[in-house]
Amino acid sequence: MSAFVLAAVLMAALFHATWNAIIKSLPNRSIAAEVVAVLSGFTGIPVALALPAPPPEAWPFLAASSIIHIGYFTLLGYIYRSADLSVAYPLTRGSAPLVTAFVAFLLIGENMHWSGWLAVALIAVGIAALSFDALLRGGLTWQTTAAVAAVAGIIVCYTMIDGVGTRKVGNGLIYGAWLMMGNTITLFSYAMAVHRKEFFKEAQLIWPRASLAAMLQLPAYAIVLWAMTRAPIGLVAALREVAVVFASIIGAYFFGERFGPARWLAVALIVGGIILLRLPAN
Repeated sequence: MSAFVLAAVLMAALFHATWNAIIKSLPNRSIAAEVVAVLSGFTGIPVALALPAPPPEAWPFLAASSIIHIGYFTLLGYIYRSADLSVAYPLTRGSAPLVTAFVAFLLIGENMHWSGWLAVALIAVGIAALSFDALLRGGLTWQTTAAVAAVAGIIVCYTMIDGVGTRKVGNGLIYGAWLMMGNTITLFSYAMAVHRKEFFKEAQLIWPRASLAAMLQLPAYAIVLWAMTRAPIGLVAALREVAVVFASIIGAYFFGERFGPARWLAVALIVGGIILLRLPAN
């Protein structure tokens, strides 16, 4: 993985942690997550119209991912309603890197050098340590735990779908822009069918902050999708999860959540994984 790709994915991770923190800061997080997702589609429209349309072979991946993201955003809002950012974010993202790497290996035969697998493992262990520390402090209900497990599974699914779909397109920005529009269609349809009045009421109240979060979504994901055309999907997925470090720092600074020695040790493991990602053997 080149230094430029690595830096780009880290920037995307910061964007991702930031828009999640914005949703956490909003009062009605369940619907706020849907509002942000719908607004993000509008940011993708001008980009999509200015670029070529995806080839036909990419449309099944776009459709599948747009449908899956209904569950992702609705469950994400529910989780943030009942758990701290530093609890929910590491847990939802923490199990994805290794699983994604193994699925990529099993389904599309994408293997890595031993240092790549070790890097993924270090990042995953660091994220798990962050999760454990957060879990000891915050606690979770059984319902929230089930939602966290479901979101983790959804992340693995859409990461694989979008990674392969982006390779069909050959351009992460094109795929990302059209995916944002697809998410808008599916999530807006879901919101109109389930809670139309609440959706519009919440949108009127939160549109300034929700718009900012929405504008961060496209670059946050388009960069990752582009990186998946330049490096193994498993490596990119693992590096992206460094966003849990940014989320923990944001949680400590803006939400007053403790960031103690155990978390700094976890951060050190994650940084070690990043260093391994830069080894030429990858």
